[in-house]
Amino acid sequence: MPLCATCDSVDVLNLLLICLSQCRDKQEALSDGETYDNRLKNYEGSEVKHHGDIFEVEKSSKDCDLCEAIFQAFKRTNVQDAEVARGLQIIFRASCNKIEVCYNTDAKEGLIKLCGLDVYMDEPDVEKLFRVGQIKEDKSPPLLKIMEKDPGSGRSFEIASRWLKNCVESHSSCRPPTELQKPPRRLIHVGNETQNPFLVETFPDLQHVEWLSLSYCWGGEPSLKLTDDTMNDLKNGIPLAKFDATIQDAVLVTRALGISYIWIDALCIIQGGSEWSEEASKMNEIYGGSTVTLVIASSCSVKKGFLKERDLNYIPVAYPIDLAEDHRAKIFLSPEWDDSKREYNGPWSNRGWTMQEGLLPNRLLHYTSSQVIWKCCEEQRFERGVTERVEDRISETLTYSDYDDIAFGSGFLWQLPAFLKFKRFKSHLPISLDYPLMSHSDTFRLWYDLVEDFTPRRFTEISDRLVAISGLARMYGDMIRNPTYVAGLWKEDLIRGLLWHVEGTTLIPKRSANDILDFRKNFPDFPSWSWASVGYEVVKNDLKTDNSLGALSEIESIQIGRVDPWDPFGAVKSGSVTITGPLRRLPRLYNKEWVSAEASMSKLERHISEIVEKESQESIAQRYSSPPGGHFSVLRMLGCTGLLYLLVLEANGRILNGINVYRRCGILKLWYIDPSSYASPELIATLKNMETSITAQLGLHKETSKTQKIPSAVFMEVERENWVKETVIIV
Repeated sequence: MPLCATCDSVDVLNLLLICLSQCRDKQEALSDGETYDNRLKNYEGSEVKHHGDIFEVEKSSKDCDLCEAIFQAFKRTNVQDAEVARGLQIIFRASCNKIEVCYNTDAKEGLIKLCGLDVYMDEPDVEKLFRVGQIKEDKSPPLLKIMEKDPGSGRSFEIASRWLKNCVESHSSCRPPTELQKPPRRLIHVGNETQNPFLVETFPDLQHVEWLSLSYCWGGEPSLKLTDDTMNDLKNGIPLAKFDATIQDAVLVTRALGISYIWIDALCIIQGGSEWSEEASKMNEIYGGSTVTLVIASSCSVKKGFLKERDLNYIPVAYPIDLAEDHRAKIFLSPEWDDSKREYNGPWSNRGWTMQEGLLPNRLLHYTSSQVIWKCCEEQRFERGVTERVEDRISETLTYSDYDDIAFGSGFLWQLPAFLKFKRFKSHLPISLDYPLMSHSDTFRLWYDLVEDFTPRRFTEISDRLVAISGLARMYGDMIRNPTYVAGLWKEDLIRGLLWHVEGTTLIPKRSANDILDFRKNFPDFPSWSWASVGYEVVKNDLKTDNSLGALSEIESIQIGRVDPWDPFGAVKSGSVTITGPLRRLPRLYNKEWVSAEASMSKLERHISEIVEKESQESIAQRYSSPPGGHFSVLRMLGCTGLLYLLVLEANGRILNGINVYRRCGILKLWYIDPSSYASPELIATLKNMETSITAQLGLHKETSKTQKIPSAVFMEVERENWVKETVIIV
């Protein structure tokens, strides 16, 4: 549709030029270490009147694409009474990185943003304007690049190929480690327009082979897999059309990038046999050694292609720019980009196997439903013309005095996204082997962050859970100088590692007791002390940043039954931890009489009963009041002045070599705040924050709760008691 007369009269070109000037001034200020606020600088002509109010916009929207876009934005604001907007002048204004559409309230509020309009031009025109205006492409440029409707077009492929070429030639930190550049056992040669793709057996001494690794969702059984029966057919070559749609598109992308080989799990590992477990242990080499990993972020099934036409809404405005005597560049507007589309919130990001596939490589090329996204160790590039450089992020985060202090234990690293944290972690580690690395909380902090991201991800077979993170564990272990890996945790930090909890609870899982028993029955290989033993819940470890707590218990031994005895990172079939520490037995976790002040029970038992009642989603499971194993126990694990962490255990009725055997149940946190104590102000503040947090978790309110002070009273009771040290086995 043509623009209405009002939209056509808006001088979009002038607004764009103001945006470019604002952006240049901002970039110059930031490069000089100064702050910038575009509201403090007056740009003449930066505000232009539009329709008289939103009702005029609505009327015009039937025949004008731009008015329609503005009116739809108004409806998304969920204004309860549209009449409040009657008579409020609509204003267009330049706002550094976009054109904003606002209300003019003529009151103290002034202009109130209604929506944003992004400005687009063809890529060569954008780059020329940036050069002329001395502007660099950043995370919020004032001018974006028009994308192709077809992501499989030559122009779209050319952009991805240019990204890869630039990284290979310019980013030394993105090169795959030499020790990982051994080709996988098999690869698919992608062929060309006259040659069908075919399977290739590689050799360990084969050098200088580049391959692309594919990360995607199966979404059911692929039509074509590598088996003993299909081996010869694949080696002889199969027409591209015979492959599933995702594989077809992936081959086309690989060819366009100028890479001869692609690794695809279903076609490079013999399915249904013993080879799978062997190859699964090499994911750090396969993905970490690849030239680039192709991520199919938008598709839930291998049977669906990802090179599909996009729904693009570019509104042309009649303001061509003379960039050269023989070239007139066109300007387009489009509704402000939804920031959620910058993420990878699709089927791929919810699957368990894909997490390590997205962290092990140094280069990733994401195909989402809206655009193509490049990610490497140095930058992230979006097809629509946004670049996020790691060095820019550092300079924005740190002051100049801090810039040279990006060291182990500093806060900067933990502000980065998971991919960059994983890539930069090794360079932050202390060089000295004498440094007490294993006792420092930051050594294992990243691992607990990874577990937190990993645990809610889904599997077709949840028994694959530990195998699906084994590649990350191998690489992580190498980075922190080879500690001992034990079923998702690390022996050198096991006292702290055992004190994980499911988000929102400390004792009672979010699923019903029957679900828990079914989970354990179906998947007995996961030890109860490993986070792998819970369902698809977020697992957190609140102690990952704390160095102040001292160990009150001691790990005596760890026994792990591995499916492959030679693979410490592989699947497990059993696991036990023998630990000695101060222990107290409890006949039950829940006593319904806890609410009665006359009930004869300790403060600890009363406190635990309250937690069980509050965390139980429905009825309280019988096992908490009548344990089938005979009793529960509480083991002191970590502590310092005013703070205790305890592990709650459930006896399973077995005794081995005179030692009681337990399953892990949950954790307890007890604290005591006394302003007259010798605790530091920092510790007191931490404890107060903890009290507020747990009060909120338990649904308590300061004004009404009579039990808010229980943790302090329980802490004092436990501190006064002389708990006898005892050795237990946790399975």
